Amino acid sequence: MAARKSTPPGRPESGFQAAPADGGLSIDRLAQAFAAMMGPAAAPVEPSAADVVSIDASPDLDEGSPVGDDDCRVTPLAILEALLFVGLPGGKPLSSRRVAELIRGTRPAEIDDLAAQLRRRYEAEHRPYEVASVDDGWLMRLRPEFVQYGSVLEGRARMVRLDAEALDVLALVAWNQPVPRDRLVELGCDARPAVLRQLVRRGLLELRTPTDASAAPTYHTTPRFLEVFRLAAISDLPDPRAPPP
Repeated sequence: MAARKSTPPGRPESGFQAAPADGGLSIDRLAQAFAAMMGPAAAPVEPSAADVVSIDASPDLDEGSPVGDDDCRVTPLAILEALLFVGLPGGKPLSSRRVAELIRGTRPAEIDDLAAQLRRRYEAEHRPYEVASVDDGWLMRLRPEFVQYGSVLEGRARMVRLDAEALDVLALVAWNQPVPRDRLVELGCDARPAVLRQLVRRGLLELRTPTDASAAPTYHTTPRFLEVFRLAAISDLPDPRAPPP
């Protein structure tokens, strides 16, 4: 963060150095606590277009039609394989009961049989990935001997850096959300619109439109923000008033 500029006597500070209008936390203290939480090795990640997504139960997944030869037919086995390929957020296992709810006319026991069939096929074909039984569900994942390659690729493709201005915005939103754009200025963070757009584009902030048409849109942190900074919930943020460790 840039060094403070000297302020003539009797003239109040402004911009980043100004005290919050409501007497709350200053941007400096927030940013210091935020940087301390990150630690030296933290590096936010670029959101990927291949991120896993939640499954919408509304479509009838078993009403598909053939798209080519017999190997490309939309069958319960093919649907299960597609669902495992997409996966659930956070790498959670996909339960047989959940899949059976999505494919009409199937039972959880049948889904277990199909998953076991996929697992045997992948093993016989020596695929670099496998179908594994985890807790009460199934996962498609890289086999242990190939995990290192996926980690290297992911780390190089997704690692990004945020400058001090972007971290200032994240700090203020994290501890004061929901935050309208004008409120950021009142709290001493006159960030450029390009910085806000960058944080939204990277999935660390989102701009929500309130139901009240007269109210201004507000900035919030996202699940990706929690993932990047290794937080289970926003309440796990450290106290910004505490000195850095």
